[in-house]
Amino acid sequence: MNIDLGLIINQIIDNFDFAFMIVVNVLTYIMIKIYEFGKRKSSKLTKRIFLLIAIALIGGIYLLTGEQSKVILLNSAILAPVFYSWILKPILDKVGLGYIDLDLN
Repeated sequence: MNIDLGLIINQIIDNFDFAFMIVVNVLTYIMIKIYEFGKRKSSKLTKRIFLLIAIALIGGIYLLTGEQSKVILLNSAILAPVFYSWILKPILDKVGLGYIDLDLN
């Protein structure tokens, strides 16, 4: 049995919109920083609510423009927080742009 790993990877990548995930995470980050302006720290629940709002806003724009299919948007919305936790957060922490490190006050 011959398995084409490149084909499998391409099929997985075709089921996600990485630009959507980045925009959702950046918008969530901005909303949290605006909310925390002058405050100490927001709760995990607040951050998750901002994530859901960002997914709804960006997803709505994508659907109105007919940019992606609903399945790809749903897959990307599910993967967006995982993408942030595993890929984006370690990079931001390394360069000093984490939620706690960046002080806008």
